[in-house]
Amino acid sequence: MAENSRSISGYGGLYEVTESGRIISLRADRPLARCNDEYGFHIVRLHNSNGGHTNCNVFDLWKEAYPEKVHSEFKGALKVKYGKGCRRLKGEVLKQ
Repeated sequence: MAENSRSISGYGGLYEVTESGRIISLRADRPLARCNDEYGFHIVRLHNSNGGHTNCNVFDLWKEAYPEKVHSEFKGALKVKYGKGCRRLKGEVLKQ
């Protein structure tokens, strides 16, 4: 089942954010993933068509794209969850 997604403001045609908080790269036609976790990013670096880039908070991108959604519908990372070597930081639990 495909998940609905919306363009990220300022990155139309390059990136989209889904209803659950995944960031989709339209160039690569896949979700960005960290440590094989599509929800592993707290901050993402988005590249624009001019070759520049910006670090963006995923939750802020999601809030801007889906202002009508409630906080609990966001499944992404609200804070850093992986350390070096893709090891889950102490105290982080997997969402089921």
